Amino acid sequence: MKNLDSVFAAYMVGWGVFFLYQLTVSRRVASLRDEIEQLRISLKREK
Repeated sequence: MKNLDSVFAAYMVGWGVFFLYQLTVSRRVASLRDEIEQLRISLKREK
């Protein structure tokens, strides 16, 4: 029981890293979606 604070801190750091990773992935996906949409518009103009 004396190491419970350390275990809790490690657990919280792990979740923090997970959410930070999730945030960066979602931003990359949003950027890729925007780029795909721009490419679709560009291809429609060329037809």
